[in-house]
Amino acid sequence: MDLLILDLDGVLVDTQDAEDGALAYLGTLMGVHLEHHEAQELFSGKKVQECIDLLEGLAHRPPPPDAVPIVRAKCRELIGSTLEPVPGVREALARVDVPMCVASNSPLELIKERLSDCGIIDHFDGRLYSAYEAGAWKPDPGLFRWAARDQGVPADRCLVVEDSLVGVDAALAAGMKVLQFNVVPVRAPHRAGVPTFSSMHALPGLVHGGRSS
Repeated sequence: MDLLILDLDGVLVDTQDAEDGALAYLGTLMGVHLEHHEAQELFSGKKVQECIDLLEGLAHRPPPPDAVPIVRAKCRELIGSTLEPVPGVREALARVDVPMCVASNSPLELIKERLSDCGIIDHFDGRLYSAYEAGAWKPDPGLFRWAARDQGVPADRCLVVEDSLVGVDAALAAGMKVLQFNVVPVRAPHRAGVPTFSSMHALPGLVHGGRSS
């Protein structure tokens, strides 16, 4: 592979549960009460506005006009004062020997903030791609195609690491190889034929020709 493309939330930084929880909190304000697993299945990997639209459909009422700021603020509250990378990420990034970039549905400033807070932004040398800049949100493949094109790498020479089905589907639609990461692989929805792994310590071996674990 000539380019490793990494998702942000749930792959590099441990924020997916907080984001799902923040959206579930908005749901309670709208009269929709979701269990943790329901919020995870409904929201993970999706654009915030898409999630709010889903809640509107479930609640049969419009969201608060400041719904996005409510979700962002609640997410920061749930994350707390210290944001950590997913266990094993620092060691994995130090051992991967191909160019890497981040491609996320999150806004660019949020990508920069979270990578900086975790102390891993230097691994990417400015190679950060936001769906808000591309105008294409996963599962649309446009974000991944833009990242590959900008880095001058053909799609079939790119390897994507995703934790959500929408990200996996975007990578497959872009014609890229994809690995699905999830710390609880037996409970994670996945696509047939897509290799999965459950420890970031395994990533360098997978990138350089190893097997999933």
